[in-house]
Amino acid sequence: MDTTPVPLTIACLSRAEHLRDFGTNCHARRVARMTYEVGLELGLEAERSKDIAFASLLHDIGKMAVPLDLLNKPAALNAEEIAVVRTHCRRGHAILKGQSDRIIVLASEIALHHHERYDGTGYPNSLTGEAIPYPARVIAVCDIYDALRDDRPYRRGLPHARAMSKILDGDGRTRPEHFDPGVLQVFRKLDSRIQEIFEGYDALADEARLMA
Repeated sequence: MDTTPVPLTIACLSRAEHLRDFGTNCHARRVARMTYEVGLELGLEAERSKDIAFASLLHDIGKMAVPLDLLNKPAALNAEEIAVVRTHCRRGHAILKGQSDRIIVLASEIALHHHERYDGTGYPNSLTGEAIPYPARVIAVCDIYDALRDDRPYRRGLPHARAMSKILDGDGRTRPEHFDPGVLQVFRKLDSRIQEIFEGYDALADEARLMA
């Protein structure tokens, strides 16, 4: 593991998230891997793609300030509970803001904006199109895919083909208009690689690697 201060800080925060909520942390690590691949296919330089992926490890860090009984509730959340969970974007930004390092600045931006939607129907600020920071647009589709596939306390995860269909074709709740068209095009192109990352993920090996 890189032991320079910022990577070490991110690794420690990721470890703290892991100890509190193993599922959320595994989700973040898979999303980071997908984000790196998508970034490269979009034509980003390897170092830039790596920076975005590394910063994305903390996209859900604000959930550390959300009660675990809500995150692990074995039933659908009501409107009031959804509102509480949605505060994780601003809370994550609050945890990370005020730093000068580019990776932490990037992580704070991603934490705040990763639930914005390209058509303006996202949160917390209902931003549209290119007003949404590019790294958050890259991460958004990876985040949704992994969330659809992951088992949740109140439902089983979806198979790969069905999750991709919801994103690329829409199902009413999730629609292609939610995502940057260029990012969505690349995500479609990387179909098999995205599936491989999700289904081949080894949480215990990844934890050992991160903390080695």
